[in-house]
Amino acid sequence: MSNARSWSTHGLPHDQARDASEGKLSDLNLAWALTHPPQSGADLSVRYRKAQALTVGELQAGQLAGYRPASAASVDAFVGVLVNLSGRVRCRYLWGGEFILEPGQLVVWESGTAHAFEVMEPHAQLYLVLPRDRTPKRLADVAAQPRGALSAGPGSGLLAIAADQLRAINRELDELSDAGLTVACQGLVDILDSALVFAPDLPSFNNSRLVEMQHYIEDNLHDSRLCASTIAAAQGISVRTLQQLFSDAGTTVSSWIRERRLKACYRELSGADRFATVTEVAFRWGFNDAAHFSRRFKQAFGVTPSSVLTDRQPQCAEGFIDPPEHRLHRATYQSSRLNSVRTDNRSLHTGRR
Repeated sequence: MSNARSWSTHGLPHDQARDASEGKLSDLNLAWALTHPPQSGADLSVRYRKAQALTVGELQAGQLAGYRPASAASVDAFVGVLVNLSGRVRCRYLWGGEFILEPGQLVVWESGTAHAFEVMEPHAQLYLVLPRDRTPKRLADVAAQPRGALSAGPGSGLLAIAADQLRAINRELDELSDAGLTVACQGLVDILDSALVFAPDLPSFNNSRLVEMQHYIEDNLHDSRLCASTIAAAQGISVRTLQQLFSDAGTTVSSWIRERRLKACYRELSGADRFATVTEVAFRWGFNDAAHFSRRFKQAFGVTPSSVLTDRQPQCAEGFIDPPEHRLHRATYQSSRLNSVRTDNRSLHTGRR
């Protein structure tokens, strides 16, 4: 039976502590390139055990930050379970999403999705790292599809029991045989796996990312060039990732844009003033073909856009004819507004080239 090992930067020369911390983190966890402290020095201490490809232990750190360098990519995939005891940690995924890990929370992560971290205040954690091929499929899938942090405090059911199990394992590190440690860690993994069965609606980090994309689209519906490629570029993600976010929600990027534009047009037409035109409203909300817009509008709402507009516009009093000068004024007004919309669209396109 092997005993728990301890390691710390305490007592190391200041200019050696940072490199030593990188080496120890790579040995116990993943290869990290530290970016804070900026020059040298680091405050890190760990107590841990290794057994049959598992690593379990406790880590304490002062303010620390790092990222996974591209050169550190490994063919061996790992899954990690982390319970935060104290201090907040900012965690960032490879594709750009991030979350704050608060005390009392648990996160399940995978080596292929972890990208960067920042210890924002003195921090302590308990952790388990194991090969992905020894992780139940459901748990491994959760790790590969980031969900952010999960509450593991009292009242959290099986997640709270899993956190308590990890605390107990760390408390008994010196008393467990290698076989006993493996059995205890497997029990922890089984509890987490079961937690996903009885709580299938655990919050998905992708859901919050999808909401961000939808808000961006809502704010830019008037841009006729709005599409998957321009959205992905503005949000710093790949087109494939963006399309997957909407696919998981049962739709496509283009369909969602069109749906929101049509609803915006319906709202405006329903409350339009007497001088508004269908073409003007369509152009203002990003459509550039009036006939195409009318077809899509009728498919979506079962009525033509002109009928919605006509129902809202005031009619002349019974027995009176709209004077010719009023009709001429309205036509001139509508023409000037439509030309203004077209000019704005051309300016927008020119400015974006």
